[in-house]
Amino acid sequence: DLVEGGYAEAKGIIKPGDKLIGVTAVKVVGAKWERRLLPCTTWNFDTVVDAIGSNDSKWGCSDVVLLFERPGEANEEEVKKHLEFFEPPFDSMWKRA
Repeated sequence: DLVEGGYAEAKGIIKPGDKLIGVTAVKVVGAKWERRLLPCTTWNFDTVVDAIGSNDSKWGCSDVVLLFERPGEANEEEVKKHLEFFEPPFDSMWKRA
């Protein structure tokens, strides 16, 4: 749901019923860090909030990228195929704890 009177509602770009399917996140492992857009369709609320919060200015982030699907306008199979592109490889630091 959109927050009544909030930024998203005021801009009118995100509509009620739109589904969040991707979000940028920063992951730090040792002295290395990486920011990438990740599929988030299987994440719980807290994981999404943590990902959004990881886009901190100390990592050079001045924004957060949110990717939405609008049901009824998007072909679900094409969306799934598109999200596969953003799925990290199995040996990526994003797949390790």
